[in-house]
Amino acid sequence: MPELTRRISYLVESGHGVLLAGHSHGSVLLAVTVLQLPARITRRVALLTYGSPLRRLYTHLFPVYVDQAVLHEVGQRLGWRWVNLWRDTDQIGSWIFSPHRPGEPPAVPGPARTVDGRLRDAWDVVAPPNDSVPPPIVGHWPGESDERFGEAVQELTQRLRAQALRAAPR
Repeated sequence: MPELTRRISYLVESGHGVLLAGHSHGSVLLAVTVLQLPARITRRVALLTYGSPLRRLYTHLFPVYVDQAVLHEVGQRLGWRWVNLWRDTDQIGSWIFSPHRPGEPPAVPGPARTVDGRLRDAWDVVAPPNDSVPPPIVGHWPGESDERFGEAVQELTQRLRAQALRAAPR
């Protein structure tokens, strides 16, 4: 992780925003990396996690190291520029702060309510008209080709740009 923190710091100090994206245990490594970055760097960093075992596994297996306070600290250091995509069918990853369904209010107050994005899986229960096989259940599969992943990348990129505009000298 020292190499990753140096690379992120170099990019931010060169004037770039950095969007970190991590699947499964990679999301854990990125959360730990965020905790090692100085505040002057995290102001220009956003985090996209998907299939993340942070809450489901790590808070239970390593409660001394990973608990709700630590997860909130990651969000706070990032200015809550964090999106976590998860599916009910994922046996490893899950929600971080709130298991709400789209259209329902999040189960937590404050900025943590903006983190979790529940993904429908499978897309449908019947085969599309041009196919004979129903859509697959994706489960823990990464899903970078999923359009909702692209939407999360766009959202976080816009939030990074907005942060850069607010921080720019006038």
